[in-house]
Amino acid sequence: MTIGEILKALKQGKSLADIGKELTVGKEKLSKILKDAGYVFNRRTGWTFTRTDQEPLNKDYTDFITPSKSVKKPTNIPTKKQTNVGSKIVLKESTKERTNVIRKRSSFDIDIELMKNLKIQAVIHDKNVYEIVENAIRKELAELKNMK
Repeated sequence: MTIGEILKALKQGKSLADIGKELTVGKEKLSKILKDAGYVFNRRTGWTFTRTDQEPLNKDYTDFITPSKSVKKPTNIPTKKQTNVGSKIVLKESTKERTNVIRKRSSFDIDIELMKNLKIQAVIHDKNVYEIVENAIRKELAELKNMK
C-alpha cells in the first residue's frame, strides 16, 4: 500500500488503527511511518506534509519502516522447511539503503577449539555465528586484495 492510499483511506474515515491492523504493523508503527515520510498530524487538518522535498505519495509504506534494534530470531523451525539458499534484508550503515543479501549454505571442516570460541563470541556479542564468519572472510579477502 502506498502512502497516498493510506492518506486517502484516512480521509475516507478509516482509522489509523484499522489501517495499521490491515497492514499488520499496528497503529503506533503506522504513525511513525507517516512521520518518517514527512507528515505531521494535526487534529484540525489531519496528516499534512511538512517537508520541502517531493511528497512521497507513490512510495510504498515499507520504504519508511526503520529496522528495530532487537531482531527476533525464529524458534522451532522445522528442518524440512529450511532451504539451502536464504535471504535477509541488510541495512547498509553508511547509506541507510536496503539491499537483499542472498546466502548459499556451505559446509567445511573447522578446528574444534576455534568453533567453540566462535560460538562463545557469538553468544557474548549477541550475533549469529555466520555473521562473525562472514565478517572475518570479508576482512581477509580485503587484505588479500590489497596485497596485490
